Amino acid sequence: MRIKRILIVSIIFLVLGCSGKNKNRVAEVLEIPEPGDWILVIHPEGCKTCLDQLYQELSDFELANGVIVIVAKNTKTMRLNPLFQQSSVPIYLDEEKKLITEGIVDLQDQILLFSADGVEAFEILNYESLFTSLGNK
Repeated sequence: MRIKRILIVSIIFLVLGCSGKNKNRVAEVLEIPEPGDWILVIHPEGCKTCLDQLYQELSDFELANGVIVIVAKNTKTMRLNPLFQQSSVPIYLDEEKKLITEGIVDLQDQILLFSADGVEAFEILNYESLFTSLGNK
């Protein structure tokens, strides 16, 4: 009987420990009041031209019921981007890199899409596949 209790408690801790990378955890860390169905996290490292194209396509894409989070080093430059004026969903900046500090986003992560289905990772050089996933959300 005691072994069963230990096993049950261990399973509960395992499930709670594995739930660190989900949409609700991102919303909690960044204090996003209503995250919607998905949260798109962009860690803007790498190809600047690709990032500019991604931001332009995101501003043109009909987004609904989600949130965009940008892990930004230089918020002044980011705020000048057309995405901030044209986006149909709220945009948050993680200036303090809380998502990296909390272990939700790794330094090598470029684009992450958090939803109820889990987390999908995308490369900035191949961001087009992101729009297929966003269209299905």
